[in-house]
Amino acid sequence: MGDFAVSAIQTPKMRQDFLRHLLHDVEALDIMLGSGQFETTPIRMGAEQELCVLDADFTPSLAGPAILEESTDPHLTSEIARYNLEINLDPFVIQGKALSETHRHLNDQWQKVEELAARQHKKLLLCGILPTINHQHLTVDYMSPQERYKILNDIMRMTRGKAFDIQIQGVNELIASLDSVLYEACNTSFQMHLQVAPDDFVRTYNWSQQIAAPVLAAAVNSPFLFGRELWMETRIALFRQSLDMRTSLNHLREKQARVFFGDHWLENSVSDLFKEHIARFPLLVTRPVEEDSLLAIANGDVPALRALRVHNGTVYTWNRPCYGRGGGRPHLRIENRYVASGPTRVDEIANFAFWLGLMLGQPEDTYHLHERASFSCAKENFYKAARHGLCSIFSWMGKEVTASELILETLLPMAEAGLKKSGLASDDIDYYLGIIRERVEHQTTGAAWQVRNVRRLREAFGLDHALLELTAAMHQLQQDDNPVHTWPSLRSGSIHPLPGKDSQVASIMNTDIFTVREEEPISLVRAIMSWRNIRHMPIEDADGNLVGMLTAKDLMRLDLESFDQEHTPVESVMTKPIITGNRFTQIEEAVRQMKENNIGSFPVTRDQKMVGLVTDTDLKQLGFW
Repeated sequence: MGDFAVSAIQTPKMRQDFLRHLLHDVEALDIMLGSGQFETTPIRMGAEQELCVLDADFTPSLAGPAILEESTDPHLTSEIARYNLEINLDPFVIQGKALSETHRHLNDQWQKVEELAARQHKKLLLCGILPTINHQHLTVDYMSPQERYKILNDIMRMTRGKAFDIQIQGVNELIASLDSVLYEACNTSFQMHLQVAPDDFVRTYNWSQQIAAPVLAAAVNSPFLFGRELWMETRIALFRQSLDMRTSLNHLREKQARVFFGDHWLENSVSDLFKEHIARFPLLVTRPVEEDSLLAIANGDVPALRALRVHNGTVYTWNRPCYGRGGGRPHLRIENRYVASGPTRVDEIANFAFWLGLMLGQPEDTYHLHERASFSCAKENFYKAARHGLCSIFSWMGKEVTASELILETLLPMAEAGLKKSGLASDDIDYYLGIIRERVEHQTTGAAWQVRNVRRLREAFGLDHALLELTAAMHQLQQDDNPVHTWPSLRSGSIHPLPGKDSQVASIMNTDIFTVREEEPISLVRAIMSWRNIRHMPIEDADGNLVGMLTAKDLMRLDLESFDQEHTPVESVMTKPIITGNRFTQIEEAVRQMKENNIGSFPVTRDQKMVGLVTDTDLKQLGFW
């Protein structure tokens, strides 16, 4: 929604007035397209950089608004969460050193924000999804104070009529629920813009859909959410589900989610995209619109099309059409929204060079894609890339090909030709496309680097510390702005100190826990404990609340021969109540409670639900007992 002063639709008149302006905007767009008013040269490129603001412990910070308040630079703006900010970069004409100039501009802006953050004792990080984010960072306390975010949240909650549920299956599975749209705050991206002439828009937009899969495969950087290893670009699934307001009946009708790839090639005009979005997606917000776009055209002015732009800002296509005006002329852009932030600024500019080169180097034999390629295949390829990154196998122009082979043998030469044809400097082309080539040859995207290191680190000190170590390492390695394929492998404690007694139990707790329901028979519980060599068995009720514990010592003390073990429920012999803590309890405090109460385990709970377990064996292995 940009900086527009949006509001909720409170009366029928507000809706009618806004719809009138929206329909006039579409009519005005058609008039301008028909009369050749749009700028066609020079062609410009631009970008938006989303980023994370972190506290000293590398977790999400509340300080985003304070940093923004200290800034006088209009390039910096807010995002939906207090721990996210966005830098809007200046556009550059596509010529000469435009790529390195964009890189330099990004570095300058980054340094300014970093200095502001340092005054607040905060850090900045580029990452598609922050590895250390968890549910506590998705409460309304973390929502940015700007009114438009509250309005959007309230409207979407009301429209959906229930909590926002997500279910993502990857290497692990995540099932979670939230009563706000703040799942969206987990995502940060590097959004890239390319100006497109109206006569070229249809074939260029279709091409942007076709190349989305290989571009995404080379740029994946979001493999973890809430400690689960999911998709290589989990943002794609998360963003779609976090803003999905459909019900089961909508799914039966094949109604589109507001975050979507599309379902057909564009055929006639960019105007058709805007019209389809208006037809498919009801208004979410409104705003006062002073200008009548048709009257503006009649007076020889270039209209802002403000109503159209507000509505377009609430429809989240991965390749989004955009209208703008500058220098007295209207223009059209395609916005690439699927590429994640990071791993470094130079990696992002390399991604930009790859996408830009492909967009500018589109082969003539793909100008009529609907005759050569299946849209369903392009869409399937996109979700394959999000799931598997460079390990994907694509259907490309009727042939099966690996992502790496397609990029190295076909698309990189195509991108190079496109950049050269557009007059960009040869040394820039070689440098930035060289990064993509080496990244693919080394099979080291940001996501692949994260996965390899977390899998190794969690074996030594558990998942929470592995994610903390990963985040700290990413922050340190980003300082030199070297591409991710050159980053070293991590060893635990090399970047962030290993957990000490003053650390939180979350850094060492085990989250892969076997539990049983309180009505289960003793015989089953004994069998599971024997099979899995478990000394501590947590007991839950039907709602998943932790209600008791049964230990190997308990079983030894019981006269089991006096029980009908196949029919006696475990609740009759379990220990209750039990001593628990939350993920923020210090290790030292957990050790103290366990020793004072002569217990061998310390359950970690959230809202009475068990989220982790620390045992005396764990503590002895780590030297805390």
